[in-house]
Amino acid sequence: MVSIGLGVGSMLYYGPAFYPQGDLIWGCVLAGFAMALIAFGFITWTITLPRSGGIYVFGSRILPPALALTMSLVEITAWLFYCAIAAYWIVTLALAPMFAALNLLTGNETFLAISETMLEPWATFLIGAAILVLSQVILSYGMRFYLTINKWVFVLAMASSAFLLITLAMYTREDFVSHLNALVGPALNVPDAYNAIIASGKENGWGGGDPTVWQTILVSNWPFLPLVGAAFSIAIGGEIKSVGKSQTVAMLGAVLIATVVWIATVWLAYKVFGFEFLGTAVYNAVLGTGITTPTDPSVALLTGILTQSPLITVLTSLGLALWMWMWIPAMHTFGVRAVVAWSFDRVAPAPLAKISETYHTPLVAITVTTIFNLICMALFVFTPWFSKIVILIEAAVLAWSVVLLAGVFFPYKRPELYEKSPLAGKTVFGLPIMTVGCFLGFLAAQFYFWTLFFDPNAAGHDPTQVAIVVGVFVIGLAFYYVMKMIRRSQGIDVTLAFKEIPIE
Repeated sequence: MVSIGLGVGSMLYYGPAFYPQGDLIWGCVLAGFAMALIAFGFITWTITLPRSGGIYVFGSRILPPALALTMSLVEITAWLFYCAIAAYWIVTLALAPMFAALNLLTGNETFLAISETMLEPWATFLIGAAILVLSQVILSYGMRFYLTINKWVFVLAMASSAFLLITLAMYTREDFVSHLNALVGPALNVPDAYNAIIASGKENGWGGGDPTVWQTILVSNWPFLPLVGAAFSIAIGGEIKSVGKSQTVAMLGAVLIATVVWIATVWLAYKVFGFEFLGTAVYNAVLGTGITTPTDPSVALLTGILTQSPLITVLTSLGLALWMWMWIPAMHTFGVRAVVAWSFDRVAPAPLAKISETYHTPLVAITVTTIFNLICMALFVFTPWFSKIVILIEAAVLAWSVVLLAGVFFPYKRPELYEKSPLAGKTVFGLPIMTVGCFLGFLAAQFYFWTLFFDPNAAGHDPTQVAIVVGVFVIGLAFYYVMKMIRRSQGIDVTLAFKEIPIE
């Protein structure tokens, strides 16, 4: 599930501000190409082992058990953490800017009070927590209920993206500048707010210039973040009909559509708002110095100022929120399916796989992952530890790299399983297609691990961030060995399950 709106909101917010020499359009292309290669590798895995549980299922049938569980725990820790991030962004990049824009457009101070209150840490946490609990409720009623809701949310979200593109295409830079100066200028006490914000940002240290290859590579981390959702369907591989065709169309189609929409949106946003304005407005807002818009200059706020229409402001903002919402139950499902798969293999407590007789869903696993989501939300809102928002994607793509590299050797190491796959006998340059697909995916995942590693804005490698990444891996190993000892005391050898085809 690729969240197009989450990509639009995060790219236009962080891209121009912190990568002034990065070409975001080419960054989208680079991220899309790399994610397509990663998806290709996972497609071969999910066709070979069409089971639910994500990379745990894949890794557990070729990697040492401790490593397989650790890679899965690292991955779902990342996805559940980004449930919280998506909930946070719904508040800060969609809802709060919507109310701030409504205040500018109507003069109603109540809207401004609502916006400011929503940005208070406790209010952000409570609203985000309510969003995360809503995901729990929906998933508890079963996949059919979730997919039905998701279908309608997707339709509305896609309509909002088309609406945003049309809206941006109908206006000019001159429209935005005049509207911004009229609405924001008096509050800033400057007649030309547009150019004053740009000048202030440059004085504070924001610097543009011609695009460079390195800055373009770094800025591509932001479109790559939502593109990882293209692989989320591997979590429910055992619940998809015609898995080969469905997964191929879904994964690669999602990457292609998202990339095309992003390129069009970024181009229009630059044309209407201006690259320098987008960069300096956010730069000043994040640094807390200089002058900028009354609240975070997200695309929701800027579109409201551009159109001077309360209705369009609400529609655009809610569309952005719907896109961000779609990521939450998708990532939540990924975590739930992995935890259930662990339990089936006896490397997690048995209650985690318990299925409700009423709803036919793993209520215990859903509840446990929701609690973890809430903890992540609290850590992100109330502590400074996760200031590098994309740090856990760095950990996740490292885990992906390990499993994709294992896939290169799977046809040779586990021929008794691979020969039962629809891919058996299919080759590229004389090599099994799974070997080729996983090798390309491994290279792409490694590329983004190192790109994130050397990006101090998105992730980086300062001591705190390295400790977070290493800590998640250590917790995974510790969890496996504790469960192994517990099972051994019960007379159960957990390693035996790893030698069999996973149950459906």
